[in-house]
Amino acid sequence: MSRRIVIGPFNRVEGDLEVSLDIADGVVRSAQVNSPLYRGFEQILQGKAPEDAMVFVPRICGICSVAQSAAAAQALGAAMGLTPPANGRLSADLTLGAENLADHLTHFYLFFMPDFARAAYRDRPWFAAAEGRFKAQVGSAADPVLSARSDLMRTLGLLAGKWPHTLSLQPGGSSCPLQASEKIRLYRQLREFRAFCESTLFGDSLEAIAAIDSEAALDAWRDAHRDGDFARFLAIADDLQLHTLGRATDVFLSYGAYGGNSGNGSDHLFAQGVWDGGLSALDPGQISEDLSHAWYAEAEAPQAP
Repeated sequence: MSRRIVIGPFNRVEGDLEVSLDIADGVVRSAQVNSPLYRGFEQILQGKAPEDAMVFVPRICGICSVAQSAAAAQALGAAMGLTPPANGRLSADLTLGAENLADHLTHFYLFFMPDFARAAYRDRPWFAAAEGRFKAQVGSAADPVLSARSDLMRTLGLLAGKWPHTLSLQPGGSSCPLQASEKIRLYRQLREFRAFCESTLFGDSLEAIAAIDSEAALDAWRDAHRDGDFARFLAIADDLQLHTLGRATDVFLSYGAYGGNSGNGSDHLFAQGVWDGGLSALDPGQISEDLSHAWYAEAEAPQAP
């Protein structure tokens, strides 16, 4: 006896996914992953003025719109041969960094951890605590997290004028200058978010967290810190052996982030490169996209994205 099961849509992937399983005699004979949502931003931009990209591409996502703005602005700046002034680059980096912080907070508390409060885990030793802390909308973490996120997003009002879909990021840096009083407000807002991270998320100073540089150091830190939400996640991850899922232990790629006027990635805060048993330079020309199972015109071989 055979049957097909279609599971989906899966959320949290910025474009719905569905998985089709063909099962025969209790064994999965075929598994296919399909992304049925077509958005077409590449086609939308065809024939438009280059600067229009900074209006269109932030609409790719209502959560990480600044990341799309930054990519468009940097691509245009590179094409124009522009080097942003130091203050413009720092302002753009702060804008992107504030959104990155908010994204990580949102994903951890609102998207990821609530999954462990589902009844499927009711027999795990940590379930009662996870349900009380992370259950969607009603867990004890919800109110303080939403408050901390709201306060952090105000930094984007200062840095970018509005969020989402700001137009302040430009090829030359940022069009939104900061006055002295706004810098003081920005410092206060970031200091308050730091306090939330240290008291609630980690239960330790950010310097101590940043100093963790190995599995042994992480284990030692966890043994001494059991109260923060990060430690709660580590306990769940160990019990469920989450590190054995998927493939995320061998090859890594980074385009580099924050800073980077050199053109070769040498001055990024987060380095550019490829790790495959050793560090090598990033060559975008080596990146290809296999279209053999996509809804595009057929191609004889994988092509550049």
